Amino acid sequence: MTEPTNDSLAALLDANAAVLNLSITEAQRPGILSYLTLAESMHRSLLAIELSPADESALVFVPQPPEISHD
Repeated sequence: MTEPTNDSLAALLDANAAVLNLSITEAQRPGILSYLTLAESMHRSLLAIELSPADESALVFVPQPPEISHD
């Protein structure tokens, strides 16, 4: 897998903003692009690790109905 270019990350930002109907200002772009670069580098580092379903670390949230007080 090759590293993404700044142009490809900018295109990803623009496409996602359009799909989500988000307005991204020029002042916000550098921070968002920096985060996308970080997230992509974490993704690349995880590709080298073979994981199985048993490696899932997230807990499953199961909402419970509120208890009704009969006071």
